[in-house]
Formats: sequence, structure tokens, C-alpha cells
Amino acid sequence: MKARKQGNDLVLSIPKHFKVAEGTEFMSMQGADGSLIYTPKAPNIYQDPKYAKTNLRFVPKDIDDGPVGREDV
Repeated sequence: MKARKQGNDLVLSIPKHFKVAEGTEFMSMQGADGSLIYTPKAPNIYQDPKYAKTNLRFVPKDIDDGPVGREDV
């Protein structure tokens, strides 16, 4: 791969054999050694209308929330 200039940006082409769909968005990070890491963005479930009416809070079901010791006084 080779970085090339396109306008004010540098562009890395993704080889076809990686089978990345056109329009896929990525997050980029740079390692301490200068390596570049590209990770596909995960959808934000808090903005997805499919989960609009779903309670996404964790509710533990195995905790007995009754009084303990002298709390019942």
C-alpha cells in the first residue's frame, strides 16, 4: 500500500481482496510505533430507532434486595 495525496488529505487504498463494502466508515488510531489501525465503526444503539422503546439499563435479577440485619427495625 502507498499513501497518496488527494486534495489536503492522504489516502490509503484498501485492496479488493479485503472485501470491504463501499461506504463503510472506520475509526482510526495510531500506535506508539507509528502503526495505523483502522476499525469499522460499530452502530450506536442509543441512536437506533429499533431500540427506542427498549430499556437498555442493566437490572441484576439474582440480587435479593430485602432488608439485612437490623434494617427492619
